[in-house]
Amino acid sequence: MTNNRYDRDQWDDFYESENSVTSNENTATFSKINPKHYQHGRIQVWDFIVDQQLDFLAGNVVKYLCRAGRKDKESTLDDLLKAQVYLNKKIESLTDENP
Repeated sequence: MTNNRYDRDQWDDFYESENSVTSNENTATFSKINPKHYQHGRIQVWDFIVDQQLDFLAGNVVKYLCRAGRKDKESTLDDLLKAQVYLNKKIESLTDENP
C-alpha cells in the first residue's frame, strides 16, 4: 500500500465488503448515496471536494465535470452546462467581492 490517502486498498472494506450491501433495500440506499456515475477513477468526487476544501459553487463545478456523460438520461452537454452555471456564479461572486 502507498501513502496515498485515497489508495483503493484503504477503501476495500467500503467498496467490496461482504457486509456492506447484502439486501435489496441496502443496495437501493447505497446506490442513492453512492451512485455509479460518481464512481469513476480512484477516489470519490466528494472526497476530492472535501480534501480540497471547495465551497458549494466550486464543488458543484467539479461534481458536474466529473460525472459528465456518465449519468443515465443526462447528456455530457447537460452536465457541462450545469458546471458552467456554477462556474459563472462563482466568478460573479468573486467579482462582487472585488469590484
